[in-house]
Amino acid sequence: MSFHFFRRMAGFFAGASIVLSLTACSTPISTPIPPETKASLINEGRDGLYVQLFAERTDTHGRASIGLPVQLDGKAVYLMLDTGTRGTRVLSKVLPRSNYPVAGTRTSLTCATDAQVSGATVTLPMSLVGTKPVDIAAQSVDEVSCLKINKRCIAQDGYTGEFGWAFSGIFGVGADDPRDACCTQPLRAPPSNIGARYMVRANLDRPFLVLSPSNGITKNFTMVPLTIGKDGSEQWPAGCVQVGSKMRFCAPVVFSTGGTDMIRIETDKAPDWAGDVDEHTAFAQSNYDVVLGVGEWAHRFNDAQTTIVKAAPGANRIVIGLMALQNIDLLFDFAQGQLGLRAVRNNERMGS
Repeated sequence: MSFHFFRRMAGFFAGASIVLSLTACSTPISTPIPPETKASLINEGRDGLYVQLFAERTDTHGRASIGLPVQLDGKAVYLMLDTGTRGTRVLSKVLPRSNYPVAGTRTSLTCATDAQVSGATVTLPMSLVGTKPVDIAAQSVDEVSCLKINKRCIAQDGYTGEFGWAFSGIFGVGADDPRDACCTQPLRAPPSNIGARYMVRANLDRPFLVLSPSNGITKNFTMVPLTIGKDGSEQWPAGCVQVGSKMRFCAPVVFSTGGTDMIRIETDKAPDWAGDVDEHTAFAQSNYDVVLGVGEWAHRFNDAQTTIVKAAPGANRIVIGLMALQNIDLLFDFAQGQLGLRAVRNNERMGS
């Protein structure tokens, strides 16, 4: 791709803010203010476009996430960048209009915190770092609530860190999910295929995104094939974990910057050392030595906080969350159907 395209992207939009009161339990909160977009060409665009991400505290317990300002229907909106989901999900109350064309049915997304967001799928214009706006299918979220099994979850007041407190929604840039085809993958929508290949560094000290990184920048990544569905969808690769002496488990591996646990194992079958539990309920939560293998790439997490929970039938997966990604870079290459992984070191002690 020519670097001349990037030269046309030199103007970046400024953050804007409009106070929005979301009343829940008489607690008003204000619309998160998007920071100014910061992006720059790498080697005059020949090595890609660098986009700064921002670390934000997303709950009262100090949990962090990374954010990215985008433009939706011409308005600057601050969204959490999540490599673990696919699609843009934004609070309907922050959008400039309420009458967007319907693009699909009403859907819900359930989070690991037992929070659930619901809303219609609509078509709205999206722009990133000054690109020409393109229409995407996105979820217009009008309900943030708790699952019935946990009515006192983090969303009990009608908002969460991702939806209302620190951000106005989620910018999901992960692989395809056969269980959730709600929305357009937003980085793959802009012109000139600038998001067909991108790198994410989730380290909270300096998180960033690189669009269209060159082979020189990505030469040290280990590439593993994405799983290709019968419909051509590009899904997460399969892998396996060994959790201490507890269990060995194989399933799709999701690398999620929006993940709330370091390592979360979701299995629809009770381990042989545990009694069965209801869906969304944990079999165990503790610190374990975990060895992860995905294709030819292997990584060891010593003393990693690990949660093992009951999943819905057929929904097995291994989720590597944000705090376990502090020394791991991700490279999404949808043009070649690959995921790239690069670690500062192959054996790390969590928290050190």
